[in-house]
Amino acid sequence: MEFKRPPETNDRVHQLGFGQEISIPDGLQFVPYQKGLRVGVDIAILFDETEENPNGADCAFIRYQPNAYVPGHVHMGYETVLVLQGDYIENGHTYLPGTFIVRAPGTCHSMSSKDGCIILASRYRPVKQLTG
Repeated sequence: MEFKRPPETNDRVHQLGFGQEISIPDGLQFVPYQKGLRVGVDIAILFDETEENPNGADCAFIRYQPNAYVPGHVHMGYETVLVLQGDYIENGHTYLPGTFIVRAPGTCHSMSSKDGCIILASRYRPVKQLTG
């Protein structure tokens, strides 16, 4: 990917003003997400087109346990995140419930949570994992 300006300048963060944590549906089936790579992270998939199309979109509830961590990666397409519960941290910046984040293609970040969180996330294309 080549950019005329940093991809992060196309990111958007909106405070939706919920003012409280948002409940998630009962009966979601959370399973460990990418064991060995994402530490303390579980996922409940709503849809995943990547099984049929390697460049397909996906959407899921993602639960971070306290002190969970996801290493850096770059987004090849847009990503949206809605923080529902807890503290969601990207590149050292903490987002709280009611924060809606739109990340542009080319955006690089790592994620974590100090006390645990749940987000609703959708990616238009899969990410590329950074190494080293």
